[in-house]
Amino acid sequence: MKAKHLLIASVAGLLLGGLGTAASRADILYVSNNGSDSIAKFASDGVGSVFANTGLSRPSGLAFDSTGNLYAANNLGGTIVKFTSGGGGSVFASGLASSSGLAFDSAGSLYAADVVFNRIVKLTGGVGAVFASTGLNQPYGMAFDSTGNLFAANSGNSTIEKFASGGVASVFASTGLSGPVGTAFDSAGNLYVANVSNNTIQKFTSGGVRSVFASTGLNQPSGLAFDSEGSLYVANYGSNTIVKFTSGGVGSVFATTGLNRPQFLAFTDDVGVPLRLANQVPEPASAVLLLGGAALLGLRRRR
Repeated sequence: MKAKHLLIASVAGLLLGGLGTAASRADILYVSNNGSDSIAKFASDGVGSVFANTGLSRPSGLAFDSTGNLYAANNLGGTIVKFTSGGGGSVFASGLASSSGLAFDSAGSLYAADVVFNRIVKLTGGVGAVFASTGLNQPYGMAFDSTGNLFAANSGNSTIEKFASGGVASVFASTGLSGPVGTAFDSAGNLYVANVSNNTIQKFTSGGVRSVFASTGLNQPSGLAFDSEGSLYVANYGSNTIVKFTSGGVGSVFATTGLNRPQFLAFTDDVGVPLRLANQVPEPASAVLLLGGAALLGLRRRR
């Protein structure tokens, strides 16, 4: 009985420790500056600094792997650069005509949109293979849903394409879109799309039902990303600002300095752990919570 109590106490300690760590985390926003060949880093209070300014040529898409390395797509030169948490960069992949959006799947493979060749390339260990090449016209932002489907913004024909894990394509949305660039899922599985041509953010349910989420405070909106509180951040390519929207669509300016044609966004917490929303792969703290809860339940049943 004493051993059981000790185990319960240990698990409870893990749970409380995990929850304490999560509560103390602050989101860190990374922004690709397409106009100044750099990546900016912003603390949760909007204070910015330069994260990287070497090895970049019109940087576009950003994505973090599971260990906190940042990948940046070079729109000129067709390369993808990998940055450690300290900002050290190395070429991860080359041979793309003009890479734009990036996204990781749950297995750790990186997907890159090639805006010139109208295709999506899947990179595993830096080795690329064509994942999809039909139904695409100037693909930019990409995002995975909770079941592994890849959604890509087709800026050239103003549609959102949906790709199953095998690369089979279908049109997910074709109305209310005008030069879509950025894409992001919220924790409920709704897809948000930035329309660079008509300065709106559209919201789509999983069933494809559309509504306008925001239409003010936007100037050529490009990249989208959600923080851990559920607020949506938008890169205004046309006005060199980052705008933050509450879940109700109320916007405020988050950052105005250190930006030069900001294009794409990505979040980590303050210790470098990539941000995962509820509809994505659970964070370590969430996994501990689930395992701990199961352990406590099992002990109670045994008693």
